[in-house]
Amino acid sequence: MASHRLIQHIGKVYGLRISEALYDVLNVYYFVDGHSLNDRERLARVTHECIKEQLNHQEPSSMSSSSSSSLLPPLPPPPPPMSEEEILNFLNSNDGRAEI
Repeated sequence: MASHRLIQHIGKVYGLRISEALYDVLNVYYFVDGHSLNDRERLARVTHECIKEQLNHQEPSSMSSSSSSSLLPPLPPPPPPMSEEEILNFLNSNDGRAEI
């Protein structure tokens, strides 16, 4: 349940692209590598690294997509990556339980 809440939370904070990337990482983490989804400290570390990596890949594409001919205002920059401690605090909370 914690991993489901986490993916939903990451989607709300960072958007679908990053939450889907995290979903893919956690599938490999659990099904291929055999790690427990109940190890919240490790889950926080893996999630933090995934978010950092995804945000680093996003920056060049978001800069190139803003053109002067666009009618839409540029998107605000994404929030900085959540720290491992912030992710662990979320995992240890009850946030998102009602939705899942």
